[in-house]
Amino acid sequence: MAKVMIKCPEKKTLVFTGVFGDKAFLDRLQIQENKMARCSACGKSHTWTKQDAVLQD
Repeated sequence: MAKVMIKCPEKKTLVFTGVFGDKAFLDRLQIQENKMARCSACGKSHTWTKQDAVLQD
């Protein structure tokens, strides 16, 4: 399984969302918005969608 990553809107770096998955998982994702507890780059909480997500091995 790969890490689901998003770009921190504050620092513009990729951060781990705390979710593991693959392309099929992202394709099946029904939830419109997901909340990330605490960004490792800026310390804030971010909301993300599957369109924001990238996979990292």
